Amino acid sequence: MKVLGIAINHFRNISSAELSFQERNLFVGSNGAGKTSVAEAVAVALNGRSFRTFDSQSLLQRGCDYWRTAISVTLSNHEPHQITMVGGPLQRERVQLDDHHVRITELSTRFPVISFVPEDRDLVVGLPAVRREYLDSILARSNPKMQRTISRANKILKQRQNLVRSSRPDEASLDIFDHELAESSMIIAEEREKVLVYLRAMVQEFNNRISGSEESLHFHYMRSWSGDPFTALLAARADDLRKGTTSLGFHRDDFSIELNGLPAKTTASQGQIRSLAIALRIGSGELLERSMNESPILLLDDVFAEFDQQRSGRLLDIVGHYQTFATTTEKIDGVDGWTVFEVVGGRVVSASI
Repeated sequence: MKVLGIAINHFRNISSAELSFQERNLFVGSNGAGKTSVAEAVAVALNGRSFRTFDSQSLLQRGCDYWRTAISVTLSNHEPHQITMVGGPLQRERVQLDDHHVRITELSTRFPVISFVPEDRDLVVGLPAVRREYLDSILARSNPKMQRTISRANKILKQRQNLVRSSRPDEASLDIFDHELAESSMIIAEEREKVLVYLRAMVQEFNNRISGSEESLHFHYMRSWSGDPFTALLAARADDLRKGTTSLGFHRDDFSIELNGLPAKTTASQGQIRSLAIALRIGSGELLERSMNESPILLLDDVFAEFDQQRSGRLLDIVGHYQTFATTTEKIDGVDGWTVFEVVGGRVVSASI
């Protein structure tokens, strides 16, 4: 997939912009200038979701009635598409794909986007929920059936949570929810484990290329139960009722990362953590490309801030496979041939190659 250009109106601090893109695109500007907002607009236009917030109301420029993005893309089969999205105060976003109105959820399964932000270090050192969301995002985008399974599992979990917190929970209803939660949890856990098997070699390769060293990498998926999940839920029921929670299931699982036989979460350096996080994102892009038969675009927000020149150079070599959009506070070495956009006060004032 290639993004040809985008029109942006009243998005964050960008009043109006019309931009044409090449294979490598770099947005340069001081903090708060709007460089990340341009990259964010590309992500929202393609997938209907921001890599910075879940609150779409925050995308609206202050004092305006609507925000709008219109993006032109060409898929790998040379099929052109125009995606137009409009949002505003207290209203759901409206999406038009060519001449048809579509649901936002349809976009991510057709127009793959991989984003890296500084907070992605939490994939290595953060809470389990971050790593679960990482795996589930891959599953949902690469397999519509799994998207439905994960959505259904979250609904079941919410219903069970409401029941265990009620004053008089019905045991028969709990049995039903526990059966469904156990079944969904087993399916999701097995699919997450498959993703990690596919990812390991790719992530290890990218990590080694970025770091410039040979490091062994292993993932270990950790289920929140042992044996049969329904039996485990039954055994935990009394304690769950007392605490008003659901103590095991797909929503409690995690995976650990070992680097050179040691837990990366507690022993990796800051440089290793950042390299691993980027390798995890790029690896997910490789997996999505294989499953969707479509090359994703790559968004790198402030990725070079904590990298030395050598790591930055090696990363620039890797991203050559993808159409790339990167942000930085100042132009960096090694971007000859990139289209460089200068962003000042919410305006894209120049572009050079």
